[in-house]
Amino acid sequence: MKVFISLDMEGISGISEWDDVLPGRRHYEAGRKLLTLDVNAAIEGALEAGATQIIVNESHGPMNNLILEELHPAADVIRGFFKPLCMMQGIDENCDAAFFIGYHGKAGSGEAVLNHTLSGLAIHRLILNGKEVGEAGLNAAIAGAFDVPVVLVTGDEQTAREVEEDIPGVFTVAVKSGITGLSSLALHPQRARELIRRKAKEALLNRSAVKPIQQQEENTLVVEFTRSQFATAVSWMPDVELIDGRTIRYKSQNVAEIMPVLQAMLLVTSQVNRMITGT
Repeated sequence: MKVFISLDMEGISGISEWDDVLPGRRHYEAGRKLLTLDVNAAIEGALEAGATQIIVNESHGPMNNLILEELHPAADVIRGFFKPLCMMQGIDENCDAAFFIGYHGKAGSGEAVLNHTLSGLAIHRLILNGKEVGEAGLNAAIAGAFDVPVVLVTGDEQTAREVEEDIPGVFTVAVKSGITGLSSLALHPQRARELIRRKAKEALLNRSAVKPIQQQEENTLVVEFTRSQFATAVSWMPDVELIDGRTIRYKSQNVAEIMPVLQAMLLVTSQVNRMITGT
């Protein structure tokens, strides 16, 4: 039984502010430890449920945050930012289930801890097939393109509610509750990890109850950027339509094929931002 794990960092036990998740900041090394231990808890639960192969894809920031020497040895790891499926690199039709560990709420989702969607710098809203989605909703749709159900998501209470709407039947673990988006009421990390371990086992044993996200014959991605200059530059890409000053539209028959294009859009916005800010 093959399990794919996509990890993020903002929804990890005990993490509440940017200093916890950005390399070089004062609490980042402690955040890496918390991240590694939460992922280990999910791996342990998967193994207890009978998993025989586990692929972990690093999906936060530079995508090389795990403390590898302390990661559970049963897992293989994909690291590095430059990969076409981004947070979903490594998933394929041979996976029996997917876990999203340490995920956060979509941009603007109230008090969800460190909420944003892919790029706080560039993206205001992301709409897939008429519904606003965050990273979990988008990535669950990509998993569905490979006929893989997302059976477990961990993060804060607000994110748990969000994904329960996007992924019917998904098992969730709320390790904290956001207060302002930059603060939270958190479970003790040891208790949170025990919940993750138990829920990972339960989710995997009951994976048949969670269906992969149904695929559309045609998929439409609408991206509302934070700056009009981002939308203008992105609209010069093939098959990208400028809808208004800050918004573009892109269509694809396969939702998984959207992600490399979206990745390229974010690389473009990064370069445009350097032109605007001079940094």
